[in-house]
This record gives sequence, structure tokens and C-alpha cells, in this order.
Amino acid sequence: MLYVLLGSDVVKAKMRAMKLAEGSELVRFGEGGESFAGVLGYLSARGLFAPKTTLLLDRPLEDADGKMLLTEHAKDLAEGEALVIVIEMALGAPILKTIPKSAKIEHFDVKEKSEAPPLSAFALTDSFATGDRKNSWITYRRLIDLGSQPEEIHGILMWQARAMVVASKAKTAEEAGLKPFVYSKAKRAGARLGEAGCEEVSRELVRMVHRSRMGGGNLGDLLEAFLLKKS
Repeated sequence: MLYVLLGSDVVKAKMRAMKLAEGSELVRFGEGGESFAGVLGYLSARGLFAPKTTLLLDRPLEDADGKMLLTEHAKDLAEGEALVIVIEMALGAPILKTIPKSAKIEHFDVKEKSEAPPLSAFALTDSFATGDRKNSWITYRRLIDLGSQPEEIHGILMWQARAMVVASKAKTAEEAGLKPFVYSKAKRAGARLGEAGCEEVSRELVRMVHRSRMGGGNLGDLLEAFLLKKS
């Protein structure tokens, strides 16, 4: 069975993945896990400590082997004995066509609140996307002062960076798998940095988390320095 969990609310998508994986042995692929190149070898494997195996593919499109899995082996993922869960922000039209009809696709988008707070982390992504370094930094400091956590702000910026990467490679919102409004904003931001620049921003945000976890600095300080340098 193949589950594809899409959307900007990665936290809810991962919570759903953990729920689906209950009672099975979980094997992670991607950031912090095994290489996507080994996924096919697990499709018929049984868990050592549980009767079932669940394979969690975290953002496979950011890796060459992961992208190949979805474009060339989606049917194998759906028909294998192991439960396969894919977490991605969006899938473009060409890749969506490769997903078998038997797969379950669920969406986890961040919903706008009816009573929005005076300042939202999305105000930061707007400044960041347009290259307004000064306002990006001011907005970041205000969000921190209002109680936002660096991890929360980092997650929103990561979402924006991925949208820029996807939009920079696609010609339409449908191809990018994004809503038209989100696509148009991300496309404009991507044009400013270029495809390679967007990918580097995304990679740097990922490296930032690893650096903070390995004692290379506080995430809040690293994020602030990143905004001042990259916006």
C-alpha cells in the first residue's frame, strides 16, 4: 500500500505517518535516515520486531534516487508487502501521473485562521521572498519577541524555500502542484535567485538544523544570521 501525504503542514503530515505506522517496524529514508537507493530492497522485507514494515520516504524529490523511485517505481511501491508513506510538499503533474490509482493521497495544508494574529510568520516569508533584508530581520525579531519559536519560523521559511524550488522548475501552477496564488509568489521569488539559488537556499536551511543539533550554534542565532545574509 502506498500513501502520499502532501502539503505545507509537515507536522500534521508526519503525525499522520506515525499513526499509519503504528504496530509495524518503521524504516526512515531521507534526512536523518537511510539512502533512497535502498528502498526497493525493503519492499518485501518483514520486520525483526514487528509483523509488518513501514517505509517512510521523507521528501524524496530532493534526492536523485528518491525522484527516480516516484517516477519509475511508483507501482512497485504500491504493490509491495511493506506500507510505503511518502511525505512531500507538492507533486507536479508529471509525477502525479505516475502514482497508481490504488495509492491514497492526503493533503495537509496550513489553514488560515479566521482571527489572524497581528503578525504572522507568513509576513516574514513575504519579505524574505522579495529580498527585503531589513524588513525580514525586523519581522523575525518581532516574531521572536511575541513568543514564536525559531523552529516554527524555520519550518515556515523551509516551506517557502521548497515552494520557490518547485516553482522555479515549473511553467504552471498545475505542473508545480501549487495553488495559483502560492505559485505566482514563489515564481517571482524564484526568478530573483534563479533555480540554482533557490536550491542553495533550501539546502542551507537544512544544513542549519544539522549544525544546531551538532552544537554549531543556537538555531535562533543561525536563522537570524541567515536572514541578514540571504534576504
